[in-house]
Amino acid sequence: MNSELIYEYLDKIGRDGYKLGLDRMQKTLKILGNPEKSFKIIHVAGTNGKGSTSTFIYQTLKEHGYKTGLFTSPHIINFYDRIKIDKEISEEDFMRIFEIIKDTIEENDIKVSTFEFITLCAIYYFAEQKCEYVVLEVGMGGRLDATNATDETLLSVITKIGLDHQEYLGNTLEEIAYEKACIMKQNGRCVVYNQQESVLDVFREVAEERDNKLNICDFDEAKNIEINAAHNSFDWKNLHIETRLVGRYQLFNAQLALSAIDVLRDELDLSDEDIINGFKNAYIPARFDVIRHNPTVIYDGGHNADGVKALKSSIESVFGDKKIVFVYGVLKDKDYNDEIKLIHENAKAFVTFTPDSPRALKAEDLKKQIEAYSDNVVAKSNVNDAVDYAIEHFKDDVIIIFGTLYSAEQAYEHL
Repeated sequence: MNSELIYEYLDKIGRDGYKLGLDRMQKTLKILGNPEKSFKIIHVAGTNGKGSTSTFIYQTLKEHGYKTGLFTSPHIINFYDRIKIDKEISEEDFMRIFEIIKDTIEENDIKVSTFEFITLCAIYYFAEQKCEYVVLEVGMGGRLDATNATDETLLSVITKIGLDHQEYLGNTLEEIAYEKACIMKQNGRCVVYNQQESVLDVFREVAEERDNKLNICDFDEAKNIEINAAHNSFDWKNLHIETRLVGRYQLFNAQLALSAIDVLRDELDLSDEDIINGFKNAYIPARFDVIRHNPTVIYDGGHNADGVKALKSSIESVFGDKKIVFVYGVLKDKDYNDEIKLIHENAKAFVTFTPDSPRALKAEDLKKQIEAYSDNVVAKSNVNDAVDYAIEHFKDDVIIIFGTLYSAEQAYEHL
């Protein structure tokens, strides 16, 4: 089966197979011989910062020499970057495992969603390749997410909670926090992002019910902080940390990951050098990522109100009060009016585009919404045309692409 047929198959099961619950995953894993039991899992949930936090932890374990898998979503540059051991899974390996999972679900008449299918592929691959540790990023929520079909985790990690996917997770931060908190396993350990007290109370309640030792990340540990377009650096306990994942929000993600690593440090025998090199070498695209110079073009995947707040904070930390040219595309089920209200004061101009997704809001419709706040708005049909327009007309400005991860592949290839 070639790549095109794989995408068609995944698209079809996505339409036919989505249904909340863990029973299909658990049944399929059992038929496969419970491959998830062959490695230790660090499970990462939250609304924003999951991918970065997961990457910091993954890279640190790799630096020590542990064979470590990483599963993230959605993909950013290409479909295969969701599944990594040292590097992303090869097309050949994915196609081979795809056939194994496809045969298993069809022979046993199990209907799974696209995300469940890909999660099964990842877990099978990590077991086959004899990973010692796997960092699993939750797709959506936590309680009923495909990644939560496992019985045990070495550590649960929960990042910042915000309003997103309310139709599935609830309309309040506390309801959403509960869905995320349910990745905690009985008698486990959990490290959480320090945030508003009502959310922390939810975490405390679930931790008590499940006999979890709860660690709340202390953001006051970071000293001598430096944030610029090239790197973040800070002192944390006795370590000097530098990372290519830049922006103010990455300072908090890095400290959460450090807190998680600190919990595991003794039993995993992680050295100062492992941690310092892990953070220095950690990289994930589309996180305040400078992808071109002259003019400076940055891609940031912020795609909800909290993500845009974080982007705004990073802009002001790095560029001060400099006005930015925003290349902006969104999905129609996002709270884009809130995003516009947050970011328009930082804007010199907007160039809107239609993301590469069936859920995309049309560029012209987004332009109309922005015109309530800005006179300088142009609509283009896709991200490449939008970036080209911005580069041509704003050669001396900073250009930031944001609002969606669904156009990252196009933008990175184009630039």
